[in-house]
Amino acid sequence: MKKYLLNIGVILFDRIAMLIFQIWMASYYVQTLGISNYGQWSYTLNIITIIISIFIFGIDVLIIKDIVNDKNKTGEYLYSGIVIQLVGFILVTVTTLIFFYDSNIVIQYSMFSILIANLFIILAKPFYWNYSALVESKYRTISIIVSFVIFIPITIVYLKMIDSKEYILFVYSIYYFIQYIISWFVNKFLFKSTAIFMMNRNKLKEYSKVGLSLILSTLSVMIFTQTDVLMIKYFIGNAATGEFSAATRLSTSIFIIAGILANTFYPKIIKLNNDDKLKFIKIAITTVSLICIVGSLVTVLIAPYLTNMLYGDHENISLVLSWHIWCSLFIFSGAFTSRYLYANELYKVEIVKTVLAAIVNIGLNLYTIPTFGVIGAVWSSFIAYMIANYFFLYIFKESRILFNIQTKSYFLMLNPTKYIKELKDIKCLFQL
Repeated sequence: MKKYLLNIGVILFDRIAMLIFQIWMASYYVQTLGISNYGQWSYTLNIITIIISIFIFGIDVLIIKDIVNDKNKTGEYLYSGIVIQLVGFILVTVTTLIFFYDSNIVIQYSMFSILIANLFIILAKPFYWNYSALVESKYRTISIIVSFVIFIPITIVYLKMIDSKEYILFVYSIYYFIQYIISWFVNKFLFKSTAIFMMNRNKLKEYSKVGLSLILSTLSVMIFTQTDVLMIKYFIGNAATGEFSAATRLSTSIFIIAGILANTFYPKIIKLNNDDKLKFIKIAITTVSLICIVGSLVTVLIAPYLTNMLYGDHENISLVLSWHIWCSLFIFSGAFTSRYLYANELYKVEIVKTVLAAIVNIGLNLYTIPTFGVIGAVWSSFIAYMIANYFFLYIFKESRILFNIQTKSYFLMLNPTKYIKELKDIKCLFQL
């Protein structure tokens, strides 16, 4: 248990560093380019993210699972995975260039910066897949922290050298280039990886097959999470898009922690028997739900001061953040139930629930955005997350047990004594 908690600690440390970077970048973009141009950056980022979900298969959990089950073939799993991802990136690049052909200068610079950044994000994935499987995320944290230390002076020099404000958009890609270089050195000389890259044609076929089957799920997740920005731009305009994106940049930076926490425990979830998996999922959901409630209340209190300090006087940004942060309640619980579905190879349930979430979100947005503005998009997201990550689980026989466990988790928050007892019992699972 100590190893997993230490792993979470170092992950949270690097998430804080990433959060600072993302908040600084969003704030700097808004104040330098203006809220409308920031809206164009966010629009471009959202479109490319959706394109990525089509061509870059979401096979991360499959690779991590294989490494957990057979460390001796780590190099084969990593190489097979990265080949698939790089082929996907080529298709992403071609599609993006066609889509944004003849766009304005802000969108073009945004496009190139985002594509360059994603190339280096993909190249660094094998390092992070391996760290996640071995519960050694401290090496990822070291990479990120050192990257920031180097990034800061380089960025200061770069910002002094550029003669056009649009060039600041490339700060995003500069960071991920530096992070890849540092990650390579850490993996090579500090982690001292012994994995030898080799092609495994069977795994290449398996990852491709499962990846293709998960496209609908991955695409639905991206549409679900990115469509708000696209619909706000369509119904209201660039300024509203910028306000919504600036606010959700803060909340989604927190939401990313949900996946990181779930991934940290995923290797252990794979090894547990089904009854123990459910015991762990129950206490995990109770714990993260308590944290989300407290964190959301704190966010509501500080939102006006925080957003004014970062973005200036934009009242809608504070309002969106105060409401959007409550989506964390179902995002964090959903991260753990999804890992259970993946561990038990219940891909069909995961696919259908994410498709449903996208449909519900888009359907509600068609009414809420024109009627209530940007805050309507937040309400749509909350309802969609609640339906997909909670109520939907009751529909399928295979996932109904998760609905029952999640319900018990919420009620467990009302019984502190029982919660503490069950939390202590979980330690036994990590001694097996």
